Amino acid sequence: MRYKNENTILKIIKYTPPIFIVSITFLIMLFIYYDYKSTYIKEKQSMESEFINNNKEIIKNNVDILYNTLQEMHKNTENELKETIKNRVYEAYTIATRIYNENKHQDKKTITKLIKDALVDIRFNEGRGYFYIYSFDYECILFPLNRDIEGTDFYDFQDSQGKYLTRDIISQLKKENEGFMSWYFYKPLDKNNYYRKIGFNKYFEPMGWFIGTGEYLDEFEESIKKESLKYIQSLKYFNNNYIFVIDYDGRYLSHIKKEIIGKDAIKAEDVKNSQRVIKKAIDIAKNDGSGFLSYVQSQNPNSMRPSYKISYVRGVDNWNWLIGQGFYEDDYKVKLKEKKEELSQKFNLYIKNIITLSLILMIVLLLISIYISKILQKKFDKYKNEIKEYLNERTQQQELLAHQSKMAAMGEMIGNIAHQWRQPLSVITTAASGVKLNKEMDTLNDENLIESMDIINSQANYLSKTIEDFRNFLKANHEKEYFSLSQTIDDSTNLTYAQFKNKRIEIIKDINEISLYGLKNQLIQVIINLLNNAKDELEKLEDKRRLIYIKNYIQKDDVYIIFQDSAGGISTKIIDRIFEPYFSTKHQYQGTGIGLYMSQEIITKVFNGEISVSNGNFEYEGEKYKGAIFTIKLPIE
Repeated sequence: MRYKNENTILKIIKYTPPIFIVSITFLIMLFIYYDYKSTYIKEKQSMESEFINNNKEIIKNNVDILYNTLQEMHKNTENELKETIKNRVYEAYTIATRIYNENKHQDKKTITKLIKDALVDIRFNEGRGYFYIYSFDYECILFPLNRDIEGTDFYDFQDSQGKYLTRDIISQLKKENEGFMSWYFYKPLDKNNYYRKIGFNKYFEPMGWFIGTGEYLDEFEESIKKESLKYIQSLKYFNNNYIFVIDYDGRYLSHIKKEIIGKDAIKAEDVKNSQRVIKKAIDIAKNDGSGFLSYVQSQNPNSMRPSYKISYVRGVDNWNWLIGQGFYEDDYKVKLKEKKEELSQKFNLYIKNIITLSLILMIVLLLISIYISKILQKKFDKYKNEIKEYLNERTQQQELLAHQSKMAAMGEMIGNIAHQWRQPLSVITTAASGVKLNKEMDTLNDENLIESMDIINSQANYLSKTIEDFRNFLKANHEKEYFSLSQTIDDSTNLTYAQFKNKRIEIIKDINEISLYGLKNQLIQVIINLLNNAKDELEKLEDKRRLIYIKNYIQKDDVYIIFQDSAGGISTKIIDRIFEPYFSTKHQYQGTGIGLYMSQEIITKVFNGEISVSNGNFEYEGEKYKGAIFTIKLPIE
């Protein structure tokens, strides 16, 4: 038998896909056509600007890479200088050692002359470098630039900053045998300024000397600059592109045209309005650090005609250089035209293919949709039956879980009843036995009889009240009502009072009066479940105080009920699983593992609330305790 809604669903399954496919295919074709046409127009319009931007990005990357390379070379200048002069001193030391070993049978004066003659004419670092020798008695042994000072005392020799240079070098070598030293001194051709010089000295023990050499840092850096320019000249880029270098004074240092290198770029005939362009480029490099500029180049190296050019320049401030690279409009116009024609051909072919493929796809999809519709109809009937079976099975499982939970709760209740009744029954039995005994001994009087009857009556009323409390708990009430949270917690603790007292478990309550709406007995079941779980763990404590601390508070529109115990907490290995059905840490004959699961079901589905667990600490009467913390969050209606 099919219901009206089922027939409607089957018609939808049967007819909707074909209609949907035809409609969507047509709409997609229109959308793709207009979208691609719009894209094609925009792409043609933006291709030129994108081509320019791409080329600008390329030349910028090329210049930035070179800039970083030059900065690295500048940063390593001092280290490279030190390595160079150190190697040179080692060479001189090797020469002096060989001469000494070959002539050590001769007198010191002869050996001195042989070593000096071997080293005096050696030059390096483009002729700037030479070796000097001083004795540890501060006497100049060799100074190739001024042989007249050889043999004089340099004990009081100072550099431009007042540094006793010879003393400092000898003091250093007495500790380390070799080392670097820097000082400031004028140059032979410039005695008005002082420049930093770095030297390396090595102790020559056989003669009591030190051999050394030095180099002005700025002169060595000039040689680094020359090497850098050679490196720039060797760089090769696509389409015969090149890097140009101009110093801040406007002089060409590197260019594809070697004939203009060294000339004043501002006066060069290389670009139209050259004075304005070069000054603007230098201004960008010095003030902005880097940037683009556009101008007309008098001659394109590729076409040999004037051409519009865009360049990117960047300043190398520590060397007072401007480095840059550009590209020509003529070079990309030809490529741009080719790309536009290629794009037009692709567009026409694309439209034809879209129409053909769309029609084929529509036919295929229609056939597939008809086939799938039939399958879906069968699957729908099968799925409907499976849902019915699943719902029946699910209902049976839920009923089984609820029944198991209720049986477990009833088992706990029977135990609680036994504990609650034990003392009152004992009192009734004692009172009744006393009356009987007094009667047999003929000592029973009215006063004793009335007193014993009052005791029996009082204890019977207590038993009746206990039964009523348990009956109310077990009563199947499915009507929601307003109830007092504090009274609910009191009812829960009363039901377990005797058992907890016998186990030496103290329940401390810090409860504010709050009215809740829902099924009171369901909440009592959850509270008793939490109390019983805490009791099971607290029973394991031997010499420690057994506490359960209950408190509540309101935050925004929710009430929070907190249960803390002093049992030490839950293992981190299982704390994330304790709300799973049938998960239990107790022996199989002691627990079913559904108590906390059903508690979670009640809180979330009956009260629309939340229940969570963690470990934590609390303080009571000056003592700190650690244990599990169960938090119930309920909405206040």
